[in-house]
Amino acid sequence: MMALLAIFACSANSSQKPTGETTTEGTASSAEVADHVNTPTDVRCFGLLGDVKEVRLSIREYTGDSEDDFWESKDSLQLAFDESGRIVRDNYENIYQYDDKGNFVKGLTEKSKMKRDEKGRVVEYMNWMDEEDDQGFTITIEYDAQNRFSKVNIGGWESTIDQIFTYTDDHVYPDRENCESEDEGDHYSTVITYTYKKFDDKGNWTEREAHSVAKHTIDDEPEGEPTVLRRIEQRKIVYYQR
Repeated sequence: MMALLAIFACSANSSQKPTGETTTEGTASSAEVADHVNTPTDVRCFGLLGDVKEVRLSIREYTGDSEDDFWESKDSLQLAFDESGRIVRDNYENIYQYDDKGNFVKGLTEKSKMKRDEKGRVVEYMNWMDEEDDQGFTITIEYDAQNRFSKVNIGGWESTIDQIFTYTDDHVYPDRENCESEDEGDHYSTVITYTYKKFDDKGNWTEREAHSVAKHTIDDEPEGEPTVLRRIEQRKIVYYQR
């Protein structure tokens, strides 16, 4: 599970568009339309605007400058929200189930737990499989003054991942991510910078390019050359129709 989380944490086909999606070049960014869009708390905290139902992600990732050397994933479910705007699946593949009163009742397993702060934001997700706490993970989330992810920590038995996000102006999407991951002596230090290409009419990005540079050390000794990746990400966003 920790290896899977690391992939999502430190990387991130029908011709008819999903309901509510309009992808255009040069559309106003989220900073320009945020004040005009009604957004539930969870949707906003997970970096989106509007009455979002789900987000599907397609990725094409290149190693170095070669266009022939790539890894691809198409149309995978990344985020989902219920009709009240509560998170039901996050981008770390965690599941959230609620009762009729909105209380969290189940996650990936019967033992999963979730905590919210006084503002209603998700601040912790725990998924430990046994009493010894040696199988599973805990995710903790910190926010900045604008309710955006500022730091995410994923901790397992002998593994940790720390993500720090930086933003420009009032954008709900980050311009840069610094990621440090540790797993039994293996350490990766990754810097990812994002360039946004397309937005929809709610101000959510639908295409961006990510450049990452990862340095690998084993027991504090450099291991090989830095790994450079270029990733094209495209999103299909479906909105609830009220």
